[in-house]
Amino acid sequence: MPNWRGYGSSIRTLLLWRQINMILEGKANTLIPISNYIKMNIKDFPILKLLFFFTAMGCVGQIDTTRPVKLFILGGQSNMDGTGKLEELPEDYIVHPENSVTWDNKKKMWVPLGTDSFAERRKFKFGPEIAFSHELAKKYPKHTIAVVKTSGGGTKLWKHWLPGQPMYVRFLQNMENALEDLKGRGISYEICGMLWMQGESDAEFLEWANAYEENLKTLYKDVRLQTAKNDLPIVMGRISIGLLRKTPWNFDYTKVVQAAQDRVAAADRNVRIINTDKLETLKDNTHFNSESNIWLGKKMGKRMLALIKNNRGKANP
Repeated sequence: MPNWRGYGSSIRTLLLWRQINMILEGKANTLIPISNYIKMNIKDFPILKLLFFFTAMGCVGQIDTTRPVKLFILGGQSNMDGTGKLEELPEDYIVHPENSVTWDNKKKMWVPLGTDSFAERRKFKFGPEIAFSHELAKKYPKHTIAVVKTSGGGTKLWKHWLPGQPMYVRFLQNMENALEDLKGRGISYEICGMLWMQGESDAEFLEWANAYEENLKTLYKDVRLQTAKNDLPIVMGRISIGLLRKTPWNFDYTKVVQAAQDRVAAADRNVRIINTDKLETLKDNTHFNSESNIWLGKKMGKRMLALIKNNRGKANP
């Protein structure tokens, strides 16, 4: 059961959390009538937003077997983990599209966006996957948009993400587990693309930064090999120049990694890069805030759709 401590202690709040827990445990799948919330104190509003976020929880572990799946694999470090706060989700993103799911790497099952074990452990903080999935779900209403996210704060491309290294092995295993589940259910699927938000930790030392370009090429090449898609669309967020401001860490070679990312994107017609320099961060000048996570996810979605359209145009001239 999720740990709800720290979100309020009023009687109304406790009742709301009780209902959410019942939904999570499969004991309820409908909400208390909205009229019950009319007299809520303004301090309870974040709790109300969280409650609406869980309206889809009655379908935990369920995936529509009648819809084909468009699957996207996500990787990176802490800005892919995400530090967006659930209670700060804009109104349009509180309730997620019914044709969107995420893979719970721990429980090995499909769950609604933002409710997997990793998100739960982090008090339901979110990354770019939320807005990204909304964009794709709107574009493909007859498909299920499925995301499989594998990320780890502080991980380095040269040390953790190259073929045979721990994060990459986990990344592939999580993808395979999700695909095996779809195969077992008889659901048709297509691996449609990859999102990548990483590189901050490789900017700590010049040697690591100088190796980033070739390492990133190696990663992308192997992902395409493992997915059997030589033209797999990849959208990455470029690390922010804000890392050169005062942070709890040392990112002295941010510009070297940025340049490496730019060169990889420029040399690969199936890679698009997003400039994050103007995105607002938390006080640590490193991690994107809630609004920035929404902006990044939305931008990633639009860039991904453009890549998919471009690939289809070349396949069907």
